[in-house]
Amino acid sequence: MDAGNQAERTARSRDLILDATIECLLREGYAATTTVRVQSIAGVTRGRLLHHFPSKQDLLTAAVSRLGEQRLSLRLEDQDDEFGRILETERPDAADARSDWAIRTLWTGLMHGSFFSALELWTASRTDDELAVNVREHEKIVLDRVRDNARELFGSAVTRNPEFDEVFTMIFASMRGMAVTYTFSRRDPHREPMLTTWQRTARTLLLGAAPD
Repeated sequence: MDAGNQAERTARSRDLILDATIECLLREGYAATTTVRVQSIAGVTRGRLLHHFPSKQDLLTAAVSRLGEQRLSLRLEDQDDEFGRILETERPDAADARSDWAIRTLWTGLMHGSFFSALELWTASRTDDELAVNVREHEKIVLDRVRDNARELFGSAVTRNPEFDEVFTMIFASMRGMAVTYTFSRRDPHREPMLTTWQRTARTLLLGAAPD
């Protein structure tokens, strides 16, 4: 058997299993994300799943890492995704318009399924110390990268303000808190009332723009 082909098949089956885990977390929740259920969604044999992930803990640890990779990417592979389409648009020239666009882009990114899959793991980590360690490590990496990405989204006219990091941290924390409520609110995120508040706050604190 060709070693290259074998390695490719092994990597492909591992990807299938991790994608199935993330899908199960998103659609069915943490409690339903068992190795048996993931095996069924992935369409692999029991032996194949256990070869890659001998336990549910191993599977979830790898899923945390995969989710982190997804959430770190500014350009999502699926160009039909709303977040990906927004990132392909031309950045506004005016600083205030660029700031508003950046806020809307960040909010749209939070509404991506990877955030809600990660949220299932956050909840589970409250009573699982080993999982909590992995979640904490990856969340720090994700947040550091989000801050870096935010600088590109807002542009130099906004980020040269020495208070940018503090203002961004405050606004993004509010965004994430509001995003959590979408697990039960069933509201349309495109009509989120706080969106204009976040935009106005960023313009006022970072550009000195008068409140609307």
